[in-house]
Amino acid sequence: MTDSHPRLMHLNLFMRMYGHHPSAWRRPSTDRKDAFDPEYFVNLAKVCERGLFDAVFLADTQMPMWGRADISMGSVFEPMSLISYMAAKTDRIGFIGTVSSTLNDPANAARLVASANLISGGRVGMNLVTSQSDPEALLHGMDALPDPEKRYARAKEFAEVLFGLWDSYPRDAVVMDKEAGMFFDESEFRPVDHEGDFYKVRGTLSVPESAQGRPVLVQAGASPAGRDLAARYAEVIYGIGSTLDDAQEYYRDIKRRTVGHGRDADAIAVLPGVVTVVGDTEAEAQDKKAYLDSLKELSKQLDTLGSYIGMDVSGLSRDDAMPALPPIEEFEGPKGRYVMMQTLSRGADGELVTVGEMLSKISAGGGHFTAVGTAARVADQLEEWFTNEAADGFNVNASTMPEGIEDFVDRVVPELQARGLFRTDYDGTTLRGHLAQRGA
Repeated sequence: MTDSHPRLMHLNLFMRMYGHHPSAWRRPSTDRKDAFDPEYFVNLAKVCERGLFDAVFLADTQMPMWGRADISMGSVFEPMSLISYMAAKTDRIGFIGTVSSTLNDPANAARLVASANLISGGRVGMNLVTSQSDPEALLHGMDALPDPEKRYARAKEFAEVLFGLWDSYPRDAVVMDKEAGMFFDESEFRPVDHEGDFYKVRGTLSVPESAQGRPVLVQAGASPAGRDLAARYAEVIYGIGSTLDDAQEYYRDIKRRTVGHGRDADAIAVLPGVVTVVGDTEAEAQDKKAYLDSLKELSKQLDTLGSYIGMDVSGLSRDDAMPALPPIEEFEGPKGRYVMMQTLSRGADGELVTVGEMLSKISAGGGHFTAVGTAARVADQLEEWFTNEAADGFNVNASTMPEGIEDFVDRVVPELQARGLFRTDYDGTTLRGHLAQRGA
């Protein structure tokens, strides 16, 4: 890197309605009506746009999470629909919405995302997932989700079809030659002719390219298959890591895999999740987190822990030792979360921690890297990861909304800018333009 082209951090908001802490919705200040109001999300996007974030990210769950009243809600809206609304009310910030390759047809998905990308002027990306919930499969007429190997094989082909469809209708195909009476230059179209193991697709998408070309593809992979899918196709990956060491292992593995697929290591930005709690003092920040932790009963905390590790721990007390966790190959749930649970379940001495210690570690963000403290202290921790091959930036999981993200934008962002780690203005108008600011 050179002084004229510094490496700059990427910041992305994981947009949850009341905050990322599972008990954030229980605060007296939260309001039920916000769940039904798209303006609530517009206001969050505007805060992040003021903070010069690359994008805001919307996860997606197609079924209510029964029995999980302790969760912090994402959004009741279909992501691309809400993104189109938010894009119309913002100017520069990008948007990333989740689409499942297991629960969607690639042609419909390509058209939906391309439309949002065109409406926004090129500010949209798509987070490609394979889904994890059998109830969602039932909603789509399946008895259960396919096994992981089949889901990722399908996702690979899904991505290939997406790219073909997104590239099939170049902007240059619209010529509007009034003298010649020619609206399209048909020679510019690139129809898809694909026949694979899962899809047979022929034709051209009805939506032309936006100013950024095809939408940005994002992935969140923890298993070997997920990491490889991201390294092959994605421009951004939402990484895992609860400690600097395991984040570095993940980061370096993704970069190696990306190069192995014939791409430059900087072609993909690795953004681990970071849960943030900011205070005027260290004590105030710790008090904020302790208050949020106190809003969730022990029984619900144990239910959450059990869902993360695939065990019934409802009979354990805070003073009991954590049960030893089997190898990841024996775990059938989300691999990324489980890897973090394995790391957090043991202390620096390698011994199992107590259940109480484990609950404290995962309370704010399910095991993600948690930065609690003053703005300077939070910036210190982000800088350490950013400058030590653990992150190209962060998927910011503010513990509370809107207060937590406002604190981050108004306090932490200026700290990062003062250190030359973050942009002081947008350079470009598309999401891919924001991502290009890596200083390469």
